[in-house]
Amino acid sequence: MKVLIGRLLIASIIAFGVSGCIPEKQVMKKKDLGFSAPGMSDKESMVVFYRKGGDSAQAPKVWVGNRLIGVILPNQYAQTFVCPTRISVRVENGLNPGVEQSYMALKGQVLYLELQDVGDGMYAVRKTDGISKDVVEHSDILNRYKPLCNSEYIELNADTLFAFNKSELSPEGVNTINALAAKIKKEYFSVKKIRIEGHTDRIGTDEYNDALSLARARSVASQLKANNIGVAIDSFGMGERHPITKGCQGDKATPQLIKCLAPDRRVSIEIIGIQNTIR
Repeated sequence: MKVLIGRLLIASIIAFGVSGCIPEKQVMKKKDLGFSAPGMSDKESMVVFYRKGGDSAQAPKVWVGNRLIGVILPNQYAQTFVCPTRISVRVENGLNPGVEQSYMALKGQVLYLELQDVGDGMYAVRKTDGISKDVVEHSDILNRYKPLCNSEYIELNADTLFAFNKSELSPEGVNTINALAAKIKKEYFSVKKIRIEGHTDRIGTDEYNDALSLARARSVASQLKANNIGVAIDSFGMGERHPITKGCQGDKATPQLIKCLAPDRRVSIEIIGIQNTIR
C-alpha cells in the first residue's frame, strides 16, 4: 500500500534497510506458461518484450535505452536484465524510430511489455501481468548483457512528506528524510550521486504541476544536504508525466479523486554508484 510507504520508511530503514529483505537469489515463477525468468539477485530486474501474432513481414526492433534487445517476429519474445530503476524503451520498425516510453523496473521482478501493431508501421507498448502462453519462441538475437547494479531506488508517498499542494516538508516528512540520510551515512562507504524526481497527479495545469514537483524534489534535496551526507544531488520536476494510477474518474479536485490519485503524488529517490567497502 503506497499510502503507507512514508510512514513505514523510518522503521523499515532501521530494521531491514531500504532495499528490503529479498533473498540474494530467487527464481521467478512462470507467467501463463510462456516464459520463465532465470534466477536473479535482489539488485536486478528483468524486462521481457513479446508479440502475440501479427504480420510476419514486420520485424520491429526493441530497445532499452541505447541497447538493442531483440528483433521480434510474431509469437516471439526477447529479454534482458536491467537495474531496478526507471527505464526508457523504444520500438523501431523500418524507417520509423518509435517514441520513447518510460517504465519502472522493480527489484527481483519481471516487467512484461507487449508490442501491439497500431498501423502504419507503428507499434505501441503495453505493460501486462505476464506473457501469453502462445509466445514460446525466443528472438534470434542472443542477449547476454548483465548490468552491474549498484543503485538503490526508493519511492516515497508525497502525501506523507507534504501537505496537499505544498512543497514544504511536514514534520513527518523531515523525519523520513533524516532517517534516509542516516542510512546513507551509516551503511554506504561512498555514493556517487543522488537523483531526486518529484511527481504530481493530473489535477491542475501542466505548468503548475511542473513547478510543484520540482519544488518538492528540491525540498527533499535540501533536507538531505542539511544532514551533511556529502553527496552530489540532482533534482527534477516530472510533473504529471508518469502516472501509475488507473481508473480514476474526473478532473475536478474532489475528495474522491484526490484520494484515488494519491499514488501518483510521490518522490522518487535514486542512490547511484553505491560502494559499501573500500576498494
